[in-house]
Amino acid sequence: MPIHVSRKRGGVWYARGTVRVGKTAIVVPEFSTGSSGRGAAEDAAAAENARIIESITAGPAGRARDLTIADCIFEYAKRPGGVRPYDADRLKQLNVAMGGRPLSEAQQAWASWLRTRPRPPSPGTAARWRAVLQAAINHGAAAHDVPPPRIPGVKGGGGVERVIYLQDDERRRLLAAYSPNAACPILLLAYQGMRTQEVLRLDWRAVNFTRRSLYLAADQTKTQRGRTAPMHPRVDALLFGLWHAAGRPSSGPVFLSARGTPYADTRARDGGAGGGNPLKRAHATACRAAGVTGFRVHDWRHDWASRMVMAGVDLYTLMRLGGWQSLRMVQRYAAVSHEHLAEAIGRVR
Repeated sequence: MPIHVSRKRGGVWYARGTVRVGKTAIVVPEFSTGSSGRGAAEDAAAAENARIIESITAGPAGRARDLTIADCIFEYAKRPGGVRPYDADRLKQLNVAMGGRPLSEAQQAWASWLRTRPRPPSPGTAARWRAVLQAAINHGAAAHDVPPPRIPGVKGGGGVERVIYLQDDERRRLLAAYSPNAACPILLLAYQGMRTQEVLRLDWRAVNFTRRSLYLAADQTKTQRGRTAPMHPRVDALLFGLWHAAGRPSSGPVFLSARGTPYADTRARDGGAGGGNPLKRAHATACRAAGVTGFRVHDWRHDWASRMVMAGVDLYTLMRLGGWQSLRMVQRYAAVSHEHLAEAIGRVR
């Protein structure tokens, strides 16, 4: 039976039914018409019946017109496992900015969002926002059986990350050029290959001097997976000295800002005002003093991974130590090994 008024409850009429078009049948569970009068309720039931018939006859394109970006974000957020905290924050902001627009206008909504940012995001940052939005669109579209629109890629932000490493003399000069406050966390970037926020949010509870290891909890890592890594001897010596100087604490942040306060987690804010890398300014000053150009804070991770490969460490071990999710993500460092071998064989005279 088509959608029809079924009963009145709490002063409001409810409707339900089955909409059939050819071999397609859509069962509509009981829903509130929002009307206390039977005539208005019947009109609401008839309108819903017509809407569903139009959706069926129009096919996926018709369903896509009815689906909003907010619908997709909602489906993605409630999926098993949920989303990472900083991705959830991005989705909230995107939902406010474009959630009410139809899914069919996703490309225009994304372009408009980029144009209206108070401060244009870097290509890498824009690519991260695009990735989570595209993931939500793909998931929501699949849940509603419609083809997902593809958001245009970010120029300079997509594809494989660059691989860069310093020459030995550049590395020594740069490490020596940092201010005392920045030099300590930077040492962990250079010798442990950790991400900036993993270092800045390190707690003394995660430092095990007996086993000479560091434990990174799931909420500290980009992949949301905890990992344990052995400490490099230089890192071990540094942290042991800091621990004694701090009165051998059992908990609390290992590193403090120049103001003596814990570093904030800026991962969720990297697309808006106030985000960014807390070590960026000190790093830029050190680079100028050391005469090093084109080297970002995050490039210490590339430098570390490249040196590990050049020292003969296999990619699987590198993946585990650096906290990458798959071997595919460390394949880019294989080329560094080939370059290093070619350089070595060229030394023969």
